[in-house]
Amino acid sequence: MNFLRRNFESVFLVVQVWVDGLTTLLGCLVGLWLFPWIFNVPRTELAIHVELFILIVGVTLVTFWFMGMYRSQKSILNVEEYRQLTKAVAISFLTTCTLVFMLRQEGPLVDIDHWFYRLMRPIYEILKLQSTEAYSRVMLLVVFVCIMFLNIVQRAAMFRLLSRLHAQGIGNVNVVIFGTGPLARRLQQKLRLFPTLGYNFVGYLERAPDRRADQVGGWQVLGSEQDLDHLKDRHQIRQVIVAKPELEEDELITLCRKFEDYGIRYQVVPRLYHFYSRRFSVETLDSVPLITPQALPMRPVYNFSKRAMDVAVAGAVLLLAAPLMIAIAAIIKHESPGPIFFTQYRRGAYNRSFRIFKFRTMYDDMCGDAITPQTSRDPRITPTGRFLRKTSLDELPQLWNVVRGDMSLVGPRPEMPFIVEDYDELQMMRLDVKPGLTGLWQVSEARKSPIHENVDYDLYYIENQSVFLDLTIFIMTVGTVMRLRSTH
Repeated sequence: MNFLRRNFESVFLVVQVWVDGLTTLLGCLVGLWLFPWIFNVPRTELAIHVELFILIVGVTLVTFWFMGMYRSQKSILNVEEYRQLTKAVAISFLTTCTLVFMLRQEGPLVDIDHWFYRLMRPIYEILKLQSTEAYSRVMLLVVFVCIMFLNIVQRAAMFRLLSRLHAQGIGNVNVVIFGTGPLARRLQQKLRLFPTLGYNFVGYLERAPDRRADQVGGWQVLGSEQDLDHLKDRHQIRQVIVAKPELEEDELITLCRKFEDYGIRYQVVPRLYHFYSRRFSVETLDSVPLITPQALPMRPVYNFSKRAMDVAVAGAVLLLAAPLMIAIAAIIKHESPGPIFFTQYRRGAYNRSFRIFKFRTMYDDMCGDAITPQTSRDPRITPTGRFLRKTSLDELPQLWNVVRGDMSLVGPRPEMPFIVEDYDELQMMRLDVKPGLTGLWQVSEARKSPIHENVDYDLYYIENQSVFLDLTIFIMTVGTVMRLRSTH
């Protein structure tokens, strides 16, 4: 057990490689079974595909390795892993098609008396495939589609397993934060908000000697970097995160060298860290690095696809849900005096105002520009309103905002004008895109705190918009809503 705790990441990595290999092999078998069923062609024997499937498993695992899918990564939503997996499977497909063509039984395309070909001939004789004439390109495509789907499901399951192990304290890394300022405290909140990332926060380190006995937010300042000799063993510290942006460059270099001397991994939160959430390129002027921010790309294809998906999905749901919406409207009208819909001005893309639509869930004389109710016991909420909020049915009329173009299905949530007026420059960046019904913030644990206090998620979404990311957030939103319903 001690060996497992000390080498948890390595053991889990080995298990992940084996699971990836078995899942890829299963994808091959499923694809071989589905191919004749989908295209109504004669079924082929498994025996003639054994060599091909071994080649596919090997190529896929090697591609996963080169694509960085076996590096230890800390991700809250695991979105980037799914994106990389999709790319890796596509590369594996192209590589396999090339190898099948090159390793055909008839021999290579050219037979040149050259040292390279003489050197590669024994390797070719070992690897050449015996039954390439039975391999269909369409069958290969079906196989790799199955491989991609099964690996996405498998990686999601492994991510949930790893998260549960970390939540139970298995495989966690003891980490301390160097610094006690606002940035350090915010980082500590994130570490504790997401225990599934595998970090076990121990306490703070601080340079000033008179702060060693203090507590910050209920967590003790263990000491300074001078005390690492005994603190490392006493608290089993394996990692330090430096969150003290006011450190001078030479001080930071000296501090990091000390961590290296003690064999402690370290990470540094860069000064102006929100600047790094935007796209930038690094150039050099002689030996001086220059960070150049890049403007958001136009993305015409993505914008067209996103708008088409918004209109299609929102329009279809409005039509299908029309009977339900009529019934909800009748109940609201019967239960309490006032309008059926609650309308309110919100700020959208480029700080433009628009009127948002919801089913009214509060008593009419208590509606207004105020902080949204945080619990279902808020006296402003009607009995029917509690049910609508619990099931998110009060949001259905916002689909009309999506059809009109005020909002999108996925994007930052729109805020009320009186909140936007207090935005700083960083928070104003949320208004660079259309607001959405759901977003990255809503599917994270940070949804328990106010929207404007978690601008990181919106900045990440704005910089990494894609159809794949939108679909991932949309699917995760469905899971989050179902999970929240089951806990109420």
